[in-house]
Amino acid sequence: MLNLPRWQTIVIAGITLLSALFALPNLLPSSVLDHMPHWYSSSRINLGLDLRGGAHFLLEADLRSVLNERLTNLSDSMRAELRKQQVPFKDVTVEPGRALVVNLRDESTRSKAIEAIRAVDPSLVISGTGDTIRVAYSDQEMAKKKKEVIDQSIEILRRRVDETGTLEPTITRQGDERILLQVPGIKDTTDLKRKINQTAKLTFHLVNEDVAATGQNIPQTVPPTTYLVPTREGMQELRRTNPKAWEDIQSANPRLSPEQICRRYQPQCLPVLKRVVVGGEDLDDSKATFEQQQGGRPIISFTFNSAGGRAFCAATRANIGKRLAIQLDGEIISAPVVQSAICGGSGIITGSFTTQQTQEQSLLLRSGALPATLTIIQESTVGADLGADAIQAGTVAALVGTLLVAIFMFVAYGPVFGGFANLAMLVNLLMVFAGMSILGASLTLPGIAGLVLTAGLAVDANVLIYERVREEKALGRSPFSSLATGYEKAMSAIIDANLTTLVAGVLLFGFGSGPIRGFATTLTLGIITSMFSSTIFTRMLLSVWVRWRRPSELVI
Repeated sequence: MLNLPRWQTIVIAGITLLSALFALPNLLPSSVLDHMPHWYSSSRINLGLDLRGGAHFLLEADLRSVLNERLTNLSDSMRAELRKQQVPFKDVTVEPGRALVVNLRDESTRSKAIEAIRAVDPSLVISGTGDTIRVAYSDQEMAKKKKEVIDQSIEILRRRVDETGTLEPTITRQGDERILLQVPGIKDTTDLKRKINQTAKLTFHLVNEDVAATGQNIPQTVPPTTYLVPTREGMQELRRTNPKAWEDIQSANPRLSPEQICRRYQPQCLPVLKRVVVGGEDLDDSKATFEQQQGGRPIISFTFNSAGGRAFCAATRANIGKRLAIQLDGEIISAPVVQSAICGGSGIITGSFTTQQTQEQSLLLRSGALPATLTIIQESTVGADLGADAIQAGTVAALVGTLLVAIFMFVAYGPVFGGFANLAMLVNLLMVFAGMSILGASLTLPGIAGLVLTAGLAVDANVLIYERVREEKALGRSPFSSLATGYEKAMSAIIDANLTTLVAGVLLFGFGSGPIRGFATTLTLGIITSMFSSTIFTRMLLSVWVRWRRPSELVI
């Protein structure tokens, strides 16, 4: 087992040299890295929030608005079903954040109306008497919907932050309606806050031409199926002519709805049907590009998935000659007239965009629309001073821990075998740094603890091998046979020990977040690389040493 072919020795040495090469950028100063290729100089380990400082946000989700929106959509479905079942009703009204109230024209149709409501959603809780039916979600269903909104918001935030180039953010749930966001290495939080505050919610609605035909810019009343939405041009004009109103809109907490903005500040608005023709959740991709005609102005191209493409095709085919409003983040950015059916599954969004705006909007549309508006209720910037102290303390702990392990191996197994094990431990740490650099992982304070643990794990396999070699030597085997048999018979125990620890590391990474993931990253990488350093690398060293020294007796 110790007779390694020359090609294997070359491969093992090559892997070790590559590890040193990729770990090197973490040790070189910036003045040297500036003269190196970007792909190489950028392969460095990122320091986490607790080591280099960064931004800390506590966000609160506007779950009430989400519930109101879902109740509004539910009311539209309920009206359609009641008409389908030929149940006469006066109206279906929304109790904000609570329930729907169905007012029937005839109390005798109550049972038939309840059947129609059940057909829309069997999980609804129905109450009320006489010709009034109150419909609400159960407490369990309400809790489930809130959890879904928060979980979806966390995932979308993670995709947005990752695409901006900031890796390893900490994004966790805080209570029922709040999210903790920590992003290491950020000093200016302006761009990040803009991306957090933008919902990037894209929807397509038909313009209610009956209301629009009245000639009134802001109609006094609109049908229950219609609401007012400001146009982007109208909001830009308001910002230019009435800066105070614009500031009030931006600083309003909670945020004003599009209808409230139209009523209160009266920018240019359009009455659109509440029913969503196609939603942003059906978007497959979005890119910033330029229009071939009209001077190459910046536009956003988008592609629907199969379901969205079919819905868009059917909607445009059925509404030729009507205006289709494109609403993005509570503003109508365009309302073109449908000239023909659009069935290719793709399209473009034009408007008064800059190149930067198209890039940002396409990024936000790709990452998905936030299901709820997130309000920053707490913001702080963590300085790097505490991080410097943590780095110093962590470095001292790592060096002391590694030194103690090295001394133990020298004392327990002598200068030759102890030296090989310690060299393998250093190669293991080198490979961990190389792996984290290639992955662009962040090193946190718990990650440093994982490195200290990795130093012990790196020699654990060598301890098993050396003890087995001692046993074989005690049985009277030759030095070469003792080493070969020791390696062979210790492998099963080494694999079992590392595999169980690897499972724990993977589970910590999968279910943990933030500092826990930082610990899991270094631990998992350390386990994987220790299988190479403690078995394959030391076997190469011992193979070369045995062929060179040809010992007649092992001192171990």
